[in-house]
Amino acid sequence: MSDTVPVPSERDLWPDFGGRAPLVPIRPLGAEHRDALRQHLLALDAADRYLRFGYAASDSRIGAYVDGIDFERDVLYGVFNRRLQLIAAAHLALPGDGSAEFGVSVLPCGRGKGIGTRLFERAAVHARNRGVACLTMQCLTHNAPMVRIARRAGMRVHVSGSETDGVLQVRPGTLRSHLDEWLDDATGGIDFALKLAAMR
Repeated sequence: MSDTVPVPSERDLWPDFGGRAPLVPIRPLGAEHRDALRQHLLALDAADRYLRFGYAASDSRIGAYVDGIDFERDVLYGVFNRRLQLIAAAHLALPGDGSAEFGVSVLPCGRGKGIGTRLFERAAVHARNRGVACLTMQCLTHNAPMVRIARRAGMRVHVSGSETDGVLQVRPGTLRSHLDEWLDDATGGIDFALKLAAMR
C-alpha cells in the first residue's frame, strides 16, 4: 500500500507546515549533553522505546546507542524545560552519502505542543543548508505522531504493513533558510542560558 502526499509549494520557509510551527526554543546538543540524552531516553517507558527505536530497547541498548553517537558527524537537537531536563530530542543521522535520517522522542509532559514538528522543521532546515539531497524517516505504522509529521512536511509516505517510510527531496538552501537556522540557534542558546541563570 502506498500513500503519496504532494510536495508543498515553493516558499522561503521550508518544510511548509501551514505556517511556521509554534515557537519552541531548540538547542543543538553536543557530546557534553550525552548524559542528559541518556537520561531522557531511559525515561521513556517500554511502549515509547518501541516506537522510538522500532524494538523494545533495554537500558543497556539505549546506553550503547547514546555512547555510539558521533557528534562530529551527526546533528542532535533538544528541548529543555525550566529545570533543564531534556524533554525532547531529535537525531539527524548524516551517513555522508547526501542523505539524512530523522528520529525523535518526546516525553509525555511535552506532547501535544508541536515540539516534534518543530524539531523536524529545525533538522530539515539544517539538512537543507548543508546540501543534503534526501531526508528520510522510518517509523512503525501505528506511530501516529511521526506519520503525521511526515505527511504535514510533504514527505512521500510509503506504508508497508507495520512499517512506514517517509522520503523528502530537499531543495537547496537560501539566504532566508540560513538566517532562520542562525536565529533558531541563537534563540535556543539564549533560552538555555536564561534557564541556567534562573537555577543558580
